[in-house]
Amino acid sequence: SYQELVYQFDAKMKMKIFFCFIVSFFIVKAYEEFRGNQVLRIIPSNDVQLKVLKKWISSNPLVDLWKEPSAPGHVVDIHMPKGKISSFEKLLTAHGISYNIMVPDVEDLLNEEELSNMKNSFSAYAFNAFDYNKFNDWPEIRRELENLVSIYSSKASLFNVGKTYKGEEQIGIKVTNGDGRSKPVVWIDGGIHAREWISPATVMYFMNKMITQQRSDNRVAQALAKYDFYFMPVFNIDGYKYTHTGRRARFWRKTRKPYGWYCYGADPNRNWDSHWETGVGTSSNCQSDVYRGPQPASEVEVQNVQRYLGALNLKSYWNVHAYSQLVLTPWSWTTTLPRDYSEIKRVGDVFANAVSRRYGTQYKVGPPSRILYAVSGGSIDYTYEKLDVVYSYALELRDTGRYGFVLPANQIQPSGEETSDAFLAAVLAMK
Repeated sequence: SYQELVYQFDAKMKMKIFFCFIVSFFIVKAYEEFRGNQVLRIIPSNDVQLKVLKKWISSNPLVDLWKEPSAPGHVVDIHMPKGKISSFEKLLTAHGISYNIMVPDVEDLLNEEELSNMKNSFSAYAFNAFDYNKFNDWPEIRRELENLVSIYSSKASLFNVGKTYKGEEQIGIKVTNGDGRSKPVVWIDGGIHAREWISPATVMYFMNKMITQQRSDNRVAQALAKYDFYFMPVFNIDGYKYTHTGRRARFWRKTRKPYGWYCYGADPNRNWDSHWETGVGTSSNCQSDVYRGPQPASEVEVQNVQRYLGALNLKSYWNVHAYSQLVLTPWSWTTTLPRDYSEIKRVGDVFANAVSRRYGTQYKVGPPSRILYAVSGGSIDYTYEKLDVVYSYALELRDTGRYGFVLPANQIQPSGEETSDAFLAAVLAMK
């Protein structure tokens, strides 16, 4: 009867809520791996101080860099184990290097992220639905991709670029307006760095909008009249899956291919076949978070996407990261500006202006080598240099450091909304 169904649903809901609270209790109480760890924000004021920092980092390859050293006056964020904070602060003080404590206790951030994610999961647990307001693991994301193409088969289809090192299908969704015409392609991928959870969540949010709001949002209709969109929400699936296996894995960045004793993975955004050999902003030490790999495209995930992009009529490429609120443009490996920079910057500025309108979130536009840090072997340099894609960008999403890589789940919707606004404005501004 109807009453029995209601009773069964209520009982199921209560049990799941009770289970969530029990799990959250043990998460808060049982995990203390990062208790007392801090994130320090350091600002080297000259080349000598910068050299001191780089030397210390090179001698500590396992250090968890949240923002790498680049130039005097640019901030460096380092996640420090509690046992090393005092000695590191003495080093900074001895060399007159300015710093402050950006995150007083990393464990508190992780607890906030976990509990906020559970709070936003109740409806999904109850209805066995995908919740766009929580950080979902890869199996949940994969099921939602499959579900969307089943429901919206006339406008959405799965594409598969190949398999990851561990055998996961590297899939995404192609979105069209269903008119049957082949159009130039806008590609958007997320999760190339495993720990940047807000990236796949934001890509999923925009992808869903492009599929489901073609009639209700005129901007979506206009964009799809001009372009086909390819969304790959999780580029580095093996690494992303690993970050969901426990607290100790939460800050994993790289792929998961083994490279020796205690060496796993390369940085998939230092592994593209574009100025890889220069080694700028990378490491040849396989223990480093910015290990570039033994050769260009040594990571099968990068091989797969390079090959697939080369077969598309690619108009624009977007690689979504976190954090810092930046629109990054070629070149990444040198401060020299590319020949198309004025046009690249114009559309980047459109993105930055649009992203600020809803919540006032401020983005800066420019090459990583000038406003963040120089890197070689990056995806936007590859698409610009090898595929002649003028509109090649990397985004650094929210925030500027309060949470860093550990945004609470209540940040997903505003990030999705403002980034969707900006994507649409930028795409429609392209020539």
